[in-house]
Amino acid sequence: MMINIAKHLTNKFVTLATLVVLCSLPTTALAKSSVWKVSKNNDHVYIGGTIHVLPEEYPMPVEFMNAYKDTDKLILEAQLPDPNDVAAQQAMIAQMSYAKGENLQSKLTPKTYTLLGNYFATIGSDVNQFNSFKPGFVITIMALIELQKAEISGEGVDAFFEAQATIENKPIDYLETADMQFTMLSKLGEGYEDEFILANLELNSSFTEFFGFILEAWQEGDSARLESLINNAALDSDAKSYDALFSARNKSWVPKIEAMFNNKHKELVLVGAGHLFGKDGLLTLLESQGYIIEQSSL
Repeated sequence: MMINIAKHLTNKFVTLATLVVLCSLPTTALAKSSVWKVSKNNDHVYIGGTIHVLPEEYPMPVEFMNAYKDTDKLILEAQLPDPNDVAAQQAMIAQMSYAKGENLQSKLTPKTYTLLGNYFATIGSDVNQFNSFKPGFVITIMALIELQKAEISGEGVDAFFEAQATIENKPIDYLETADMQFTMLSKLGEGYEDEFILANLELNSSFTEFFGFILEAWQEGDSARLESLINNAALDSDAKSYDALFSARNKSWVPKIEAMFNNKHKELVLVGAGHLFGKDGLLTLLESQGYIIEQSSL
């Protein structure tokens, strides 16, 4: 189980926060997707908002394929440890674990710990086996469980293009290190563990339905609805986690994206869709710096 967790650990919180409802576009409308062209001074960078896990054989939107073909360098959020790297996995698990003398049960009310136990009991598991882990790791395990229940096990957009770039020897770079991501995830819910776990238990109750809405919204690139139902909903439910997951990271990425202009490469930047929208989203932050933002369409 730890190998699967290590493979899929990061970015599941974006999925869990995206409660998306989408109205279909008229058939005469131009189809759009979640890819944007960011331009300045006769140079441009493509930025794609991604879904990190997709159903098996889910079709990749043509706009993503076109942006990939039109660029010679791929930029992803972070390079995760090789699932076969035992030492790296052990270091990650240690980072996600409480220090000796601490445990999750001591951070939760008896009622919440019981509810969490009931959740794990539905899959034949004992909550006590997760008692040594921090909340961020526990809700990641819950996300993986919900994905398995919904039979969503295909590779995500990021993994798809990383594999393509590796085969084609296309250069790949990263916006942050895996250690930075694991540190951020290990601190989620810190100081308000009870509220954090309860919110995620509630969210999981409708996981399959809203994940379907996520795919529809993402496929159509409906930025207004994605902003409302990813960013606004996540901000309303947990402002502290929102800042750690989105705002702070977006602001740290902007200078790195700006450095991609006026160089010898044409880049495609792929980040979780939740990073694009809202007042602290990458598109807004870049536009405020004078960049022209255009959504890709057929």
